[in-house]
Amino acid sequence: MKKKSVSLVLTTINSGDILDGYCLQAEKEGFRDGLQIIVIPDRKTPEQIFQKCAQVRSDGFQVKCPTIPEQENYLQKFGVFAALVPYNSDNRRNIGYLMALESGNEVLLSIDDDNYCTGETYETSVLVCCDQAVTLSSVHSSNGWFNFCEMLHIEPKCRFYPRGFPYHKRHQDPKVTFAQETGLVRMNVGLWLQEPDLDAVTWLTAPVRATRFKGESFLLGNDTWSPINTQNTALHRDVIATYYFVRMGYPLAGMPIDRYGDIFSGYLSQACIRHLGHRIRVGTPVVDHKRNSHNYLLDAKGELAGILVLEPFSEWLHELKLEGSNYCEAYLSLADAIDHQVQYFSGSIWTDATRGYFHQMTFCMRKWVKVCRLIG
Repeated sequence: MKKKSVSLVLTTINSGDILDGYCLQAEKEGFRDGLQIIVIPDRKTPEQIFQKCAQVRSDGFQVKCPTIPEQENYLQKFGVFAALVPYNSDNRRNIGYLMALESGNEVLLSIDDDNYCTGETYETSVLVCCDQAVTLSSVHSSNGWFNFCEMLHIEPKCRFYPRGFPYHKRHQDPKVTFAQETGLVRMNVGLWLQEPDLDAVTWLTAPVRATRFKGESFLLGNDTWSPINTQNTALHRDVIATYYFVRMGYPLAGMPIDRYGDIFSGYLSQACIRHLGHRIRVGTPVVDHKRNSHNYLLDAKGELAGILVLEPFSEWLHELKLEGSNYCEAYLSLADAIDHQVQYFSGSIWTDATRGYFHQMTFCMRKWVKVCRLIG
């Protein structure tokens, strides 16, 4: 299998020491020349990030680290979309995604700035998102949802779920079966040791530690879903057209929605991948997730609106049939379906403002496709 080209994308509020492990691993695995690093600073990012990127560049790696004015100039060529990327937000990683698409590299690897390389073979996440079908064990769950946190050994021993997993599907005991299946993988979901990606409610009530990965990666069955975030997630360049990081910060029924932009982007991409008959692999490589400082009470306040709207939204999305023969068309079909469906969701969270938020989301989705098509 030939070596692939990959763009590693992150936003950061740190000084960039996280890059050392990924560069060392790329050197060890011999894909330095195929690696492009794209760091998107924000207004809160310390100046040291530019020094770190300069040092990594001097070591022979391809590195982009645009200043705020350079980012603004870059966005201007995309017209209206420039106004849709807020400051002091994870949403700015969208700039890095567009740069990755523009680079022509075959794979995007999205990480958070607290996802540290463990020394595992990161080429796995690149090679698997290729043009060659793979045959792997595939997981199928009787209730349509698989908790991939069960792939980790944790302390203390208990059942826990990844951020974004629907609450109405938790604490069930679905029948889980496996079958050998073959397909084109278009997304690879790597997991996390130490502090897994859980929601704030879980961190407040039952904090855990992931000590090791159980050792087997597999495909998600065509009938089986799980939430996907932007931490240690690799995708084929075609999927970028569906991986828009959704804007947060809007008040829904008096609660500002936050910390779920990546969860929405993961679900929306997942719907398009499944529609086109492609596959999602879950497991390796794993990262050490050394979480940045968090106030979990404030996190819970920001996450509650996302949890509430995802309860019916995820169930509806699970059954939705899309149209389109490529990722752009499927994503536009999804935007149309969301615009239609939000009128029918009910409950205290589903106010006119909430429906307006989803209409704004679909407006941004359409602009995102327009920009991706412009890039090519």
